[in-house]
Amino acid sequence: MIRKIKLTAIIAFGISALCFAQGRTPDFAFKLENTSYIMNLSNGKAKAKNDTVFYNLYRIGKAQRIAKEIKHIVNKATGDTIKSGSYEVINNQIFFYQKEKNKATLLRLYTQNEKGLLTLQTAVASFVGPKVTAPAAPGISPSPSTDHLTKVDIQAEFPGGISKARQFIANNLKYPREAQENEIEGTVRVKFMVELDGSISNIEIVNKLGYGLDQEVIRVIKRMPKWAPAKNDGKPVRSYFTMPISFRVN
Repeated sequence: MIRKIKLTAIIAFGISALCFAQGRTPDFAFKLENTSYIMNLSNGKAKAKNDTVFYNLYRIGKAQRIAKEIKHIVNKATGDTIKSGSYEVINNQIFFYQKEKNKATLLRLYTQNEKGLLTLQTAVASFVGPKVTAPAAPGISPSPSTDHLTKVDIQAEFPGGISKARQFIANNLKYPREAQENEIEGTVRVKFMVELDGSISNIEIVNKLGYGLDQEVIRVIKRMPKWAPAKNDGKPVRSYFTMPISFRVN
């Protein structure tokens, strides 16, 4: 079962009007900067050997479809998933992922330029999902690093130190169902700022994995308690902290 991502856009009157004109309400809606999009699901040919579902991407106010990407392909006879797909919306980009069993993940990336137009790039991920049966507890890799705005005498620190940070991550991080079903593992690198009062801000995913893993890392980082801020000459200073969080399956 593919997990729907959290939608941040408000469905305005213009969205509703277009969708009703198409005879349906949207399955997904979101914005890239000031441009609104909707995405509807459609089925492949009824008499086909496989059951195929597609994502259909539209720009609000335009009837022409921008993209048609695979959500899943299932063998009707056996019920086996031949290919599964998902998508994410981050800043001015739409990421579509397609995964076949024992094959590298295919990434199709639509990026919106300054004129509001989308350009397409296609790439293949460098890893192949392993054959696994059950997910192990996610964890934090042992060597986080700091990236300071200024040189500091004392680095920012999670309450109780890095071991407590590992424990906090392990206790709060959940392995998204979409990632489990697609047998996705790897490391998400997240960068954030520790403010003068120890609060967390400016969370940014440096290395992405998709399949809901990036959003899950952001969710947990936002829940962290206040850190001890970095210090320079005995005074608190703002500093960046980069933390790799690993997802592994048994």
